Amino acid sequence: MKNFTRKGTWMDQLSVEIRWVYMLFLVFALIGQVTFLSMAVFRIGAGYDQIVRHYRGDENGEMSFPKEPIELLEVTHFHAYIEGIVLLVLAHLFVAVPIGKIFKRSVIGLAFGSTLLDLASPWLIRFVAPGFAYGQMLAWIVMGISYLPLTFAPVYYLWRRPKCPDMGR
Repeated sequence: MKNFTRKGTWMDQLSVEIRWVYMLFLVFALIGQVTFLSMAVFRIGAGYDQIVRHYRGDENGEMSFPKEPIELLEVTHFHAYIEGIVLLVLAHLFVAVPIGKIFKRSVIGLAFGSTLLDLASPWLIRFVAPGFAYGQMLAWIVMGISYLPLTFAPVYYLWRRPKCPDMGR
């Protein structure tokens, strides 16, 4: 944990083994992000009507049923833990990259905020109003965008050459 309290870029001081561990985590995180968005689009659909039908049901067309509270609880429970842990690690690595604090805070805030919206949207769509499907769509878009710098900036700074000669490998 000492690494996270140092000033400057501690990534330049990491051993090759630690760089590979972080790098492989980031690869798995990227795979998880791509498959999450793909599953959401293929299982639920990316359009407003598809999202509403998925959570609220549709007795007119394909005869789909509204999601039961226990189904929503199971999905929320799993996603809250997994997404929270992944975001914690991604944010820690992202904080270590030598870029502006405002940009870092903005990206991290957008990532956590959109993920929270993603967790809340199914409940809001199902039990409050179908218009919250737009919130679900927004959450997916902002998650997709904000997770990119969280993933790729650490990859770049893990492997770039240090500028200072005393920060060798």
